[in-house]
Amino acid sequence: MAEIMFQDVSKLYAGKAAVNALNLRVESGELVCLLGPSGCGKTTSLRMLAGFLTPDAGDITLDGKSLLPLGPEARPTAMVFQRYTLWPHMNVFHNVAFGLKLRRVSKSDTVRKVGRALELVGLPGMEKRSPAQLSGGQQQRVALARALVLEPQVLLLDEPLSSLDAKLRVSLRSEIKAIVRELGITTVFVTHDQEEAMAVADRIAVMFGGELHQAAAPGTLYARPATREVADFIGAMNFLPARASGKRLDAGPLAFALAGEPMSGPLEVAVRPEDVMFAPDGVPAEVVSESDLGHYREVRLRLPGLDAPLLAFVPRGEALRASVQVRRAVVYADGRLIGEAVPVAALVRT
Repeated sequence: MAEIMFQDVSKLYAGKAAVNALNLRVESGELVCLLGPSGCGKTTSLRMLAGFLTPDAGDITLDGKSLLPLGPEARPTAMVFQRYTLWPHMNVFHNVAFGLKLRRVSKSDTVRKVGRALELVGLPGMEKRSPAQLSGGQQQRVALARALVLEPQVLLLDEPLSSLDAKLRVSLRSEIKAIVRELGITTVFVTHDQEEAMAVADRIAVMFGGELHQAAAPGTLYARPATREVADFIGAMNFLPARASGKRLDAGPLAFALAGEPMSGPLEVAVRPEDVMFAPDGVPAEVVSESDLGHYREVRLRLPGLDAPLLAFVPRGEALRASVQVRRAVVYADGRLIGEAVPVAALVRT
């Protein structure tokens, strides 16, 4: 077992909270991504878990026991950094075996463990190569093998793919996910790349300004973002000013039925671009611009009563019509999710 708990964890720099009262559970064998923009506190949280930083408040536990009395070298964790940090004067074998040497592991066990680690990361037979003879992706695999060879209870990944090109990132993130699944290691993966987080994580913990806004499975996070900040950060989103009256919600020419309790006053409707559909009986719409992005087109539409254009993702080959409907929306009050709204009509204000 290797269950991690952040319990009211805070870290201050010059009196300002880099992490503020973080409460987060990472279940045993789970891969959780800490996601957010630069300066949100995700790397600070990871470094506190690794033991490189000490919280100013709160506790971090592993299977119910505090990690705070332990230094980095005594914690059952291994970390892969953004930069490979391989020793240039050592070959691949000695780079991977470095931690085992510090632990005084026998030579025969070291050879066996290094061979196994290199097989896991897809580099069998590379022991004698120098880092200079490896590509960037291969060097990052060596860095991952160096962490895995220690057989940690917890694997920590600090933006490990950010220095690689886009195609290699996609390939390597799939390999990392497969390795973590095979070994069943509890993993915390820091990234600012939302697509990367959606692709690899069991759950994603989204942070802004040192605070956790939502921790949920990727599908839940995308479908029901808990705050406006999360909705704006995860994927593309249209935000429409709206006004509620009882169970009815009007956003410009679009009308919705509110789920839940009746409400009154100003709210905000959020609509994913793929939930904007062309329909013959919809709201009149004028195409402002369109961009061909390969498998779909990005179309901006002007609707009567809306100040900003409405963004739509249209499947390739679908005809553009002069009217649209909305399939689904979520609703925010003061930046917090209050529920979903179901379209009930397409009405044009006169």
